[in-house]
Amino acid sequence: MAAALCAVLLLTLAACGDDDDDAATSGGSGGNDNGTGNAGGSSLEGTTWILAADAPLGVALEAIVVTAQFKDGTLSGNSGCNTYSTSYEVDGDKLTVGPDIAGTQMACPPAETAVEQAYLARLPKAAGFKVDGTTLSLTDDGGETILKYEASEGADAIQGDWTVTGYYSGNAVTSPLGGVTLTGKFENGTLSGNTGCNTFTGPYQIDGQKITIGPLAATRAACPTTELTDQETQYLIALQLARTFEVAGNRLDLFREGDTYAVSYTSS
Repeated sequence: MAAALCAVLLLTLAACGDDDDDAATSGGSGGNDNGTGNAGGSSLEGTTWILAADAPLGVALEAIVVTAQFKDGTLSGNSGCNTYSTSYEVDGDKLTVGPDIAGTQMACPPAETAVEQAYLARLPKAAGFKVDGTTLSLTDDGGETILKYEASEGADAIQGDWTVTGYYSGNAVTSPLGGVTLTGKFENGTLSGNTGCNTFTGPYQIDGQKITIGPLAATRAACPTTELTDQETQYLIALQLARTFEVAGNRLDLFREGDTYAVSYTSS
């Protein structure tokens, strides 16, 4: 039987969190101009873009989430099932996307596979871009729109109830243990939820795509196993390691320094 938690669990974080887990990174050696859009709108770089439902993809997108983030010469995101990464260059309103696209190799259902294949086939055909408010259009060398995105809604989109699908456990991103559900609820600057053994609460602050969470306090019920105690501690630490976030459809990802995963959720 695991020992009871302290009456108030205040996690003081050291500079932990190596980047040796299988996570999406955004770095790269590109970096031309910053691809700013129209005044008062979003910019190409530094914005999380979500493929629009009416994007001319050639296959039905339905509820499948596809994302793109342009940062420092690296284009990365979720292609419908797997994550992907490639290079890009910007010259005025011209855009070149590298043909060598790296990605994870998870097996995907047929609908997600069709979307992923169509999307990744179109990306290297991009020759230009246009940002109009919160809409990004990628065009081919004939000026025809081949992909269209909408900017992530940010602070408003994060609010609500979320269920954990993965969390950083200290050296890898881990799925929750069977039999328990880890949750988080973001509401007006307060994060609360369940660790699988206890409930917790604490403040969070958002500045653009940046997020600061904690300190977090939890109730003191003892977990029935050492594994659940460890999971509880790791989950709460991972939350407080979060530095940025991304909301795409029914998915919320919190990222550590270096844009590596801290916690991933799906909407409850």
